[in-house]
Amino acid sequence: MLPPGVTAQEISYRSGRKQVIYTAPYPSEGPVLARDLLGRQAWMFMYAHFVFTWVEGAVQVQVSHGTLNGPKMPLWKGISIPAYWSGPALADFGRAWALDQMTGDRGTPAAIYL
Repeated sequence: MLPPGVTAQEISYRSGRKQVIYTAPYPSEGPVLARDLLGRQAWMFMYAHFVFTWVEGAVQVQVSHGTLNGPKMPLWKGISIPAYWSGPALADFGRAWALDQMTGDRGTPAAIYL
């Protein structure tokens, strides 16, 4: 029995060899409505340990590394978000942005070594 969210996939190589690999979803938290350090309302969302903070009235989000309730390391300031201020909009944006970042569409590709 596999843990929740983990799926098995069989891949085939050109040589005809087959192998089963397991994929797991990226960790995710939120979106939650919170207050930033200055007391302003902000939506927060974490996907793959990228934490997105979107202050009410802002047209840009701040991106950190961490979790919603844990320590965060600032990564990027001022990433434009073309959406109406809401939690679901931030979650959609955050997932897409993080996946683009990890696949190399917006930066250095992520590499996982097992």
